[in-house]
Amino acid sequence: MARRALTAFLVLSTLLLGGCGLFSGTGPAKEPAAPAAMPLTEDNVAMVRIAVARAKATAPKPEDPDAYRRYARQVYVASWAGKWAAAATTDAALAAARAGSDPAREYLTIMVYDIQLTSAMEGVTLSPEDWRAVYVGAGVMTDAVFTGYAALSRNNKVMP
Repeated sequence: MARRALTAFLVLSTLLLGGCGLFSGTGPAKEPAAPAAMPLTEDNVAMVRIAVARAKATAPKPEDPDAYRRYARQVYVASWAGKWAAAATTDAALAAARAGSDPAREYLTIMVYDIQLTSAMEGVTLSPEDWRAVYVGAGVMTDAVFTGYAALSRNNKVMP
């Protein structure tokens, strides 16, 4: 009798404390969706421009390649990205700029060319591999996008 009562207690407690969850599940947990590219509208690009300008005003000036990577992450990515993926947005902007999109060109001017101008004005020279570390390491571009961008740069086909 005690054995039956113990078995009944274990079965009931299992069902009441989560055993029913076995029947209610719809499958394995899904991976959270990766953040998407920001829509390249004039308003969104203006928001990026303002956020980057504010972040630049308070960020210390970078002096070496590692500092540029940190600077790029702080100023050009963390200042605005939030729910959007900066690297995916840069990829979309490169494609849209080739098709003649003015907001995409403005986004690239802010996110890609501005940091190059900053390094030139500060007298800091970075190698192509340093730039890869800056853009990819900061999350501005993926490695594949940087490879395509570098190829365009060598052919003088990248313009703001």
